[in-house]
Amino acid sequence: MHERDEKMISVKSSELKLIATTSIDLEHEACEDIENALVFIVSSVRCIPLERGGVVLVYTDDGCDPLKLIKTLVQSDVRCFWIYPVYKACRASYEDVLKCSLELLLQSSVSKPIRLLGKCRKRGVYIDSCSNLLKYVMPFLESLNIVSVDFKRPEYILRIEVVGSIAALSLYPASIENTFRVKRAPTT
Repeated sequence: MHERDEKMISVKSSELKLIATTSIDLEHEACEDIENALVFIVSSVRCIPLERGGVVLVYTDDGCDPLKLIKTLVQSDVRCFWIYPVYKACRASYEDVLKCSLELLLQSSVSKPIRLLGKCRKRGVYIDSCSNLLKYVMPFLESLNIVSVDFKRPEYILRIEVVGSIAALSLYPASIENTFRVKRAPTT
């Protein structure tokens, strides 16, 4: 098992709420910024930097809405590029990501079918490619008549962030995606 995977597994009592991207070698500083910004928002926050990966994982142990956390972090000017919400997390395998995607869509209050665009980013070797993963997940969801894949005018985005052995998923309106961008470029 990789050292990164051991760190991720050691936070079992908490829930993965956010994935943030930053410059390589600024992961620890980004974590410090995030923990400082959220100290009064959530009862417990744990940020795990993935060294030399440009990614940090943010865990909390309460039911705080990830969008509220993102709004706080963007206003706090943390050293990140993007901060994405996480509504479901699972093992990084084709079958588990398909199952989580389906659960996420069925549990959402959005009326179906929806015009959906799948977006994926992978960091690690547990999934061979994002395009193959999306070719596996999206046609299945479309076959159930709960989504219509739309590349030009999607209503919603299904984001799949694969980080090591974990797949983190979120479903959000396409119109709010730019609110996940932090305005300030990370600096040392």
